Amino acid sequence: MKQLFSQGHTKNTFFWGFTSVLVFVSVLSSAQIRPLSQYGFKVGTGISKTSIIDNQTNIIPKFRNDFNVGLFYRRNINKFSVQPELYYQVRGGSFKASTNFAETGNLILRNYYRYVSVPLLFGYEVARNISVVAGPEYGVALNAGTSHGPYNNTDFNVVAGVRIDMLDIAHLFSINIRYVHGLSNTTNKTYTLADKSVIPLNFQNRTLQISATYNFSDYYNWWRKHGVSKKKK
Repeated sequence: MKQLFSQGHTKNTFFWGFTSVLVFVSVLSSAQIRPLSQYGFKVGTGISKTSIIDNQTNIIPKFRNDFNVGLFYRRNINKFSVQPELYYQVRGGSFKASTNFAETGNLILRNYYRYVSVPLLFGYEVARNISVVAGPEYGVALNAGTSHGPYNNTDFNVVAGVRIDMLDIAHLFSINIRYVHGLSNTTNKTYTLADKSVIPLNFQNRTLQISATYNFSDYYNWWRKHGVSKKKK
């Protein structure tokens, strides 16, 4: 009797366990059907520095950490996606030298390059919920010409990274890891070498960004379907 009960209990446990797995898999499968269009906002952090191209100076670029925040729109076409964005970010890093900077009177010069940036990212899903992204980014400096800002009003970059779409039913969140490589010279300054010759400087932005996007469009659609209880007439 005990043996029969044990066998029956085992079968029931297996049945409900197997059923739970099927339900879980079906829920995840339904979550992978992405909407054609998504939009929302993003927020994150960036580790940046100002790279000195062909550095012949005694200036050493240092990293700084700042935030970025903005909006995005994503168009999904099978495994492909196109994602324009509009966001605010701070870049620039800091400089350390063996002699005092004229701007600060000390060995450290902190740069605050404030940009409104517009990237256009093209994505391809290489694995389930993991997409590689790349594309150009154009930035407009908000504090160009100031003591701690860039010299040029504009900044052109190339972007490459990965997007990880979370396994939530409503497709709400994504994690973005990107490297932003600046191509524009951000200064008009020169440097005097030991032999008294003067060379032009070439400063370029380098940034590693980590951010999260929240798909407000998907939350709105989910809320309309599940968040409102319709009254019966």
